[in-house]
Amino acid sequence: MKTLLFLGFDKDHGLTYHFADWIAGLDRAANNRMKIYFVTVAHEQNSGLHEKIKSLRHVQIEIIDSPDDIRNMKFLEEVDIVHCHGFRQISKILKIKKEYKLKFRIVTTMHSFKHGRWYRPLFTNLVSLFYLRRLDAVQFLSHSAKDEFMRYNLLFKNSVRLVVLPLGCNQEEFSKDVSLENLDFYGELSESRKNIIYLANFSKVKQHIKLINCVADILIKEEAKLWLFGEGTEKKEVQEYVKKRGLSRHVRFTGRVDRRYVPSILKKMDLAVCLSSSETFGHLIAEPLFAGIPVVTCDVGIANYLIRDFTTGFVVKKGAEKRNFGNAVGYLLENSDAASAMGKNGKLFAKQWMTWDVISQSAVDMYSSI
Repeated sequence: MKTLLFLGFDKDHGLTYHFADWIAGLDRAANNRMKIYFVTVAHEQNSGLHEKIKSLRHVQIEIIDSPDDIRNMKFLEEVDIVHCHGFRQISKILKIKKEYKLKFRIVTTMHSFKHGRWYRPLFTNLVSLFYLRRLDAVQFLSHSAKDEFMRYNLLFKNSVRLVVLPLGCNQEEFSKDVSLENLDFYGELSESRKNIIYLANFSKVKQHIKLINCVADILIKEEAKLWLFGEGTEKKEVQEYVKKRGLSRHVRFTGRVDRRYVPSILKKMDLAVCLSSSETFGHLIAEPLFAGIPVVTCDVGIANYLIRDFTTGFVVKKGAEKRNFGNAVGYLLENSDAASAMGKNGKLFAKQWMTWDVISQSAVDMYSSI
């Protein structure tokens, strides 16, 4: 039986709901196949996450005050695999492995990387030179992300395993109905007849203004609303653009909402959209399927695995967004029966292939093969 050390914390948020769901899935999948130590830090993204993971049966939880405390853990000599997240964690683990002459293998997940920038080729090669080529496996969250990262990469050793294994989604969240009545926009959302959601923070790579240009005519024609969630550096520019175009009635800004409301908000939408120029995974593509709504997306992240034209939504190829993206959104708004059928198809597919239980079984198989 192999022993896994899973480092489950984000440098800014500590223990996130994402890592809490991930380790809960591994706990169910591991059973008697693997021994797991889960190390996280004392702060958490949302209250209650520490309590959630403390109830796990097959995982030993270690809560530390600082990432530097990892080197003092007594069980390091028995560890076979360390799963890292982020280059700071990789650097720390490599130093510990060398200092104590340990034999464990190292896996990392590429959650994100510098995409859509002129220095991307330099970044991917430097990361590979100093970090990734010294590891035993690199997990990408979609084939699209792996292809984007490897396009200009010259420095990977052939011995490094490149694994494509997506993230899971918490199906239980979508079986609950959380009341939205205390949200500022609840009344307007309830009264709106046709609703589209883009669940993305405001950054250049998310291309909010381009999205608005693609769907503006459809929003006006169908008396629909595009709901933009989140915050970010580009939000003010997008708000000014909407005002300038006279679209304030049709494009609504909600700000950031607590995670517990997201599944219930998604279930009140008619469809979801994603016009990001790059995604490593794309919860904004996967989660709407659990809510039973179709998705119109560019060919990024997990899109090509989850979205099939006229089956679960539409994938729009790059270069054809202005015409085809708007047409796809318009088709779904104008044909509610087709949209409903696609949403049902997506929900069935998501439940079969995208839950944490399914993904975690594959993850344990991956660890076993390293």
